Amino acid sequence: MASAIEEVFRELDEHLNQTTLKTGMKCAHLCNACCRTKNIEASPVEFIPLAAALYETRRIDEFLSLLDLSDETGHCPLFLPDAWKEGKGGCWDYKKRGLVCRLFGFGYRLDREGIAELVTCKVLKDSTPDAVGKARKLGYDTPDIIPLFRNYSMQLYSIAPDLAIQQLPINAAIRIAIEKLYFHFPQEINQSDIPEERS
Repeated sequence: MASAIEEVFRELDEHLNQTTLKTGMKCAHLCNACCRTKNIEASPVEFIPLAAALYETRRIDEFLSLLDLSDETGHCPLFLPDAWKEGKGGCWDYKKRGLVCRLFGFGYRLDREGIAELVTCKVLKDSTPDAVGKARKLGYDTPDIIPLFRNYSMQLYSIAPDLAIQQLPINAAIRIAIEKLYFHFPQEINQSDIPEERS
C-alpha cells in the first residue's frame, strides 16, 4: 500500500514541477507559513508512507512523543518551528509529507460552476503576484493539465477507500495511519534502537 501511495506522490510532484515551470510560482526560501497553521485536516491514507518509514527505521516511539505534543499545540507533528534557524525547512520528514502538504499553495479545486480555482496562500500572493496570476490563468485556460485536489484524492481513495474517505485533524490522521500499519511490521523490533536525534 505505501509504495502505491508513494507512486501517486511521485506523479503529483512531477505534475507540480511542470506547473511551476509554466508559472514561475514557488515558495520563498525556508518559508513554513502553511505549516504554522493549526488544525490542518488530512486523511489517514496520506500518511501511510510516513508510518511505514517510521516502523522500518525504528523511529516510531520517537515520533509518537512528537504526536502527543502536537495534540497539545494543534500543530502538525512533523512541523519543526525553529528549523529555519539552522537553515533547514520546517518538516521533520519532508519526503513523507501528506497530500495536503504537497498540494497546498499550488493545487486547484473546482468551484460551483466547475471552474478550476487555485488554492494558494497569502505569502505567495504577496511575494509573487505575477506568478500567482499566471497560475490562476492556467486554471482557466487549460483546466485539463493542472493538479486538481480531487483527482489525486480519488487516486488515493482507489488504493485505500477506508483511509481516504475521512478528513481529520492532521495529528489524528497520522495516528490512524500508524495504528493501521501496526500489525504489518514485526513486533520484535527493539524500540530502544530508535535514534534519539531527528533526521
